[in-house]
Amino acid sequence: MADVKLIKPDKITHMNTTLQKKPSFMTKILGFIPNVLIKLANFTRHFILLVILFIVVMLFVAKQDVELKENTSLVIAPNGYVVNQYSGTPSEKFIKQLQGNDVPETQMRDLLKAINMAATDKRIDVLVLSPDLMWGIGLADLKELEFAIDEFREISGKPVIAIAENMSQNQYYFANLADEIILDPQAFMFFQGYGSYRNYFKEGLDKLGVDVHLFRVGEYKSAAEPYIRNDMSKEAKESALHYMNDLWETYLQGIANKRNISIDDLKSIIEDQANLLTGAEGNIAQMYKNAGLVDQIKNQHFKDKYLAGLSAQDENNQGFRHIGLNAYLTLLEKENPPVNSAKIAVIVAEGTILNGEQDAGSVGGVTTSALLREARLDKSVKAVVLRVNSGGGAVFASEQIRREVDAIKVAGKPIVVSMGNVAASGGYWISMTADKIYASEATITGSIGIFGMFMTYPKVLKKIGVHTDGVGTSSWAGAFRPDKDLNENLASLIQSNIEHGYQQFITAVAMARGMEVEMVDTIARGRVWTAKQAKELGLIDEIGGLNAALDDAAQRANVQDKYDVIWIEPELTDMQKFFMSSLAKASNMVDLKLFHNDQRIIQQLLSPIEESLQLLVHAKAGQVTQYAHCLCEANMQ
Repeated sequence: MADVKLIKPDKITHMNTTLQKKPSFMTKILGFIPNVLIKLANFTRHFILLVILFIVVMLFVAKQDVELKENTSLVIAPNGYVVNQYSGTPSEKFIKQLQGNDVPETQMRDLLKAINMAATDKRIDVLVLSPDLMWGIGLADLKELEFAIDEFREISGKPVIAIAENMSQNQYYFANLADEIILDPQAFMFFQGYGSYRNYFKEGLDKLGVDVHLFRVGEYKSAAEPYIRNDMSKEAKESALHYMNDLWETYLQGIANKRNISIDDLKSIIEDQANLLTGAEGNIAQMYKNAGLVDQIKNQHFKDKYLAGLSAQDENNQGFRHIGLNAYLTLLEKENPPVNSAKIAVIVAEGTILNGEQDAGSVGGVTTSALLREARLDKSVKAVVLRVNSGGGAVFASEQIRREVDAIKVAGKPIVVSMGNVAASGGYWISMTADKIYASEATITGSIGIFGMFMTYPKVLKKIGVHTDGVGTSSWAGAFRPDKDLNENLASLIQSNIEHGYQQFITAVAMARGMEVEMVDTIARGRVWTAKQAKELGLIDEIGGLNAALDDAAQRANVQDKYDVIWIEPELTDMQKFFMSSLAKASNMVDLKLFHNDQRIIQQLLSPIEESLQLLVHAKAGQVTQYAHCLCEANMQ
């Protein structure tokens, strides 16, 4: 009998592998072709859908051309939040608009431009203010609009009418910029003043076993207080009340001036709203009319009829002849192309200051520095205005931007800062060395100070039986691990660095503002001021808005009345320009909410379109951007 030789399983595998025939070149080609065809089919499908979308948009656009007849009312109806710069990328906004989950925004520059141009436009008879769709706006922006509307009224003599259905406190301030306010009979209004209330987490964090380590200079630097206290500190209350009372007086003064009543009478109306409403039998519109805060109560039909009497009836005799903000701006762009060779560049720094490159809505140290550098190197740019609306952020990013501000000055170009609603901490840091600083009286600024914070949670882990142990080559090894107790030497090191940063901050402010370091220290220490207070303290130069800053920059560059304003922003790709242009045109003609009527169509359209936009517009398939911030990095907020 022949011997039976056993073959091990690993040998079988090896033998089978060696006996397999290698695929031929033709086999590889035949296997590759289906993958190529599938990818090509997917790309074609995406491209066709994009073309279809373009055709749909263009059909809406082609239906009408923007036409402005005489006796037309210009309707200023800010939509969503009033901002200095749209947040996010154009492609992201485009997709979100189609999906119906975009947070609407209106640019402040567009409001100012439309109001300024309408003053001398003979086709515009009436300026109509409508605050109903305005979700949010800062008091500093309202003061800037107030100046623009007062100037419109003075130049043109044209009436300004506000129509409203419901109004919050700031919406009312906007409406009150008009000659008269017409309120809907079913309207809701309410005044509540300004407040600062936050949740405080110390007790909860203690129960969890989380240790919070805060390093700061300045008893008024209260941004991180909620993590180390159960209530607001005495210093934080003092600082908050000081600037909020000033803001509230500014608000009340603005209302009282337009209503020809005293601030005391206005305060009495606000404090007595409940009793006044009872006296008006619960009718809010009638209550405020009785109090003299609105002028007329009319429903939509009678509002339209009233406005038609001031301008003209529309073509259907169903309302008043009017043009909206976007349509008017589109028309102005066609009728008023840039004509001057000299440019004044405006660069926006809005949002939290972060390291690296950031999309609009945040201030990137690299991104904003690059924009300033572009303005410096552009020979047609004769001066720069930096529009700041930021509560601060990363120290290094703030310094990157400030260095570019100085570089513009070294290059011989004037640079003027225009502060928006807030320019505090890091927002002040990037502003302080400019040739001149303008701010609205309601701008919040100051907060000169630095803090750093991180948390450790070894107690939390011990509660569930998890322990940390190990070895290192020095006493610093693992010092930043959040699952270990804080190294005392590390705490000392961080605090020393924070104190050094603070000294740098107040020394730089002293040099930039021509003050003594000791004086700066007394008004710094993290304390917040309104611009009115900051001007008295020497932290800013003038009370004024963006237009005042532009005029100053033009004068310094000796190009008065001979310049065009350009906004230097991150470059758009051709695809982004295409979609944003199409969207802007379509939004003048059609309500994009029409697309929402059939959710099935939306779902079919959006999933491949969104994928295509990500591939074609971003060209970053598979790329993941991570924002890693050191837990103990010092902050200016």
